[in-house]
Amino acid sequence: MLHEAYYLIRPQESLYVRVRDLGVGDVEWLLEPQLWRKGEPDRSPWNRDEHLAQVKLLFLAWLQSEYGAQEEYVQLFGATSVSLDCFDEWWSVERFYFPERVEVIERQLLPEAVRAIRRTGIANVDAWIDGLLGPRELKD
Repeated sequence: MLHEAYYLIRPQESLYVRVRDLGVGDVEWLLEPQLWRKGEPDRSPWNRDEHLAQVKLLFLAWLQSEYGAQEEYVQLFGATSVSLDCFDEWWSVERFYFPERVEVIERQLLPEAVRAIRRTGIANVDAWIDGLLGPRELKD
């Protein structure tokens, strides 16, 4: 069965420093975090590190395909190879597997955990807390 895995790709501080030091402008496309989604089978021979390596290489190949001809890309990376070392120097990636829907988590909260949530002074958030408390207060 396929499950969704999410990959959050972010630039490392070293990339921000390089952009600043080289005086490269207009590189928002490079510094924006990317959230990618990939279907992965639950009975795959691939382990977590192998999935991460695949996404790292895919990201660099995509970046090169999309932006490789742009002056800013060439100035920052030149003829950089698509390698794990290159990715790890400039970016990080986190993998989230079997993400839970917030609505499911809310329904699974124990009444005492909900009652322990403190008000924030933020109207919308406090209304959400009241909504969580409402059904549970009736059950107790």
